[in-house]
Amino acid sequence: MIIPILFLVSLASPAAAPPGDRSGAYYHFSLGQQARMDGNVDEALAEYRKAQKSDPRSAQIRVETARLLREAGRLDEALAEAAEAVRVEPDAADAHLVLAQLSQVKAENEGTPDSLRRAVQAYRQVLRLRPSDETTLRMVALLNGQLGEHEEAVKAWLQYIALDPENVEAYLQLGAQHLAQGKTEDAASALKKAIEIEPGSVRTYQSLAEIYARAGQTDEAVSYYRKALELDPKNLRARLSLARVLQRARRPKEALTEANAVLAADPRNRFGLQVKGESLRDLRDFEGAAQAAEQVLAHDRTDLEATFLKVTIAEARRDFAGAVAELERILARERRQEDASESGRNDRIFLVHLGVAYGQLGRHQEAAEAFARARSVGGEAEPGLLVQHVEALMQAKDLPRALSEARSSRAKFPEDPDLATLEASVLREQGQLPQAVAIVETLRRKSPDDVNVLVEVADFYRRAKRLPDAESALMQARKVKPGDLRTLFQLGAVLERQKRHDAAEAMFREALTVQPDSAPVLNYLGYMNADRGVRVPEAVTLIERAVALDPENGAYLDSLGWALFRIDRVDEAEGYVRRAVEKDTRNAVVLDHMGDILRRRGKLSEALEYWRKALDGEDDGEELDRAQVERKIREVQSSLNEGGRNGRP
Repeated sequence: MIIPILFLVSLASPAAAPPGDRSGAYYHFSLGQQARMDGNVDEALAEYRKAQKSDPRSAQIRVETARLLREAGRLDEALAEAAEAVRVEPDAADAHLVLAQLSQVKAENEGTPDSLRRAVQAYRQVLRLRPSDETTLRMVALLNGQLGEHEEAVKAWLQYIALDPENVEAYLQLGAQHLAQGKTEDAASALKKAIEIEPGSVRTYQSLAEIYARAGQTDEAVSYYRKALELDPKNLRARLSLARVLQRARRPKEALTEANAVLAADPRNRFGLQVKGESLRDLRDFEGAAQAAEQVLAHDRTDLEATFLKVTIAEARRDFAGAVAELERILARERRQEDASESGRNDRIFLVHLGVAYGQLGRHQEAAEAFARARSVGGEAEPGLLVQHVEALMQAKDLPRALSEARSSRAKFPEDPDLATLEASVLREQGQLPQAVAIVETLRRKSPDDVNVLVEVADFYRRAKRLPDAESALMQARKVKPGDLRTLFQLGAVLERQKRHDAAEAMFREALTVQPDSAPVLNYLGYMNADRGVRVPEAVTLIERAVALDPENGAYLDSLGWALFRIDRVDEAEGYVRRAVEKDTRNAVVLDHMGDILRRRGKLSEALEYWRKALDGEDDGEELDRAQVERKIREVQSSLNEGGRNGRP
């Protein structure tokens, strides 16, 4: 290393200070420089110390001593020397610069934000003395960004840009800091300026696309990714990012096209396979999706993201038993190579899915246990998880514990409306209706214009069979937000429960103008009309659309079977309702429908079996007409008995 001989005489020493032996300082410093170039650190340091004694007010000697100590790996001593250089000569820019650089090294070595802050302070002192030093200004901007002090970083980048207005990198960095502040448009504006300066910058187009993607502005993100790809068609990173944005935006066909393009260039690309699997899953090509997941796992059996893809494929198929099995395997994995905090966050996600899957299987106690486990990992539990836990306890009929958990959860999140209505729901189930209503009405008075609160209040009253109160809350919600799909759907359901079918139908049809492909609305309207024998051919069409959107939904399959039964397409009806029974073996209404279809087909003994199962089945909505089912059982049993007496089989 060639180190220039520096001019050592300090020009900024205080007037009152003794001049010292500057010629001696120069002599010893020169010897130190020679020893340093020869690689003799100890001798160089000894000579520097002699130079310091000869001229104790020279910041430059201490600066070089600090640099030597840093080269020797003695960082703390180097920092002390740099700090002393600043003390003896406060206006020495090099002294502040070395102190900044050493503090930055310490921060990088130890991950200490305090050292990083000291580095920023020292760099600012350099700027005080050298206001137009672009390198130092850039460091201040970068380090403020690392510290999360984004406003200060923005100020520094703007100062930098004032000095170098054509610097593309500065605009990119400015955009990143605006984005960290949540100022999407300011971030985009900075990057658009970079594009003006350098129209062919693929990186800038990508960065702009990423800004819009993070802001959820999918169309803009897609547009800029495509511009980046026009400039560089072989850019797999941009193409893969585009695929991911399209997949998150529920545009699986387009996402699959981009993922396949990535895989054409790199057949083993792990992320391309992941997007392909997710896209095929959403396109209901479950076999293809599973193959993509297995291709990833073939290279790494511990890949959690690919394993979780298999879980979501099972969920999409409504194979909740398969989802449970896969999730239990994930949760039993070896964690030695995982970061503890990340492992906890992942486990919470897996346990929440496990709880949902158990709930779908009617195993509510196990669902509650899964949600309880989820609460114990991954940090502080958020309100949504607490709601899921309490709801599972309610489904498991563990009402005392459900009430206890609801109240403790409300103590943590007293303003959360979902937890409030949940506590009221538990009280309602315990027969404490006045206390429950008091909670709900307090919530309603506090948030008279909150649509989500009003819908929750309505759902409480619907379950309490106070349908006029539910209707009132929903009408209020409709005034606040006329086109809200959830409000229209719930209002239609409440009106239907009150046998006001024409008004209910009007609500459902209005809901379809808001979202024509809403499977729940299509199914409810179709089933309601089929069940009462009104416009049944149209009802079949509506339900077929719902089934096309969600082919594995047992409720929709049952609706379609029942509608077909109403127009005497009995063979087809039986096929659909049998599939529905396979999906939900305990649903009382589905079992009742199966009995009716079998009776029509003359299979009386089997019909009796299904009706008896219906009486023992699950009917949370109390939709089953138990008296009618019992009457059908008596009629068919009597017919069978009569047939037996007459010698008929």
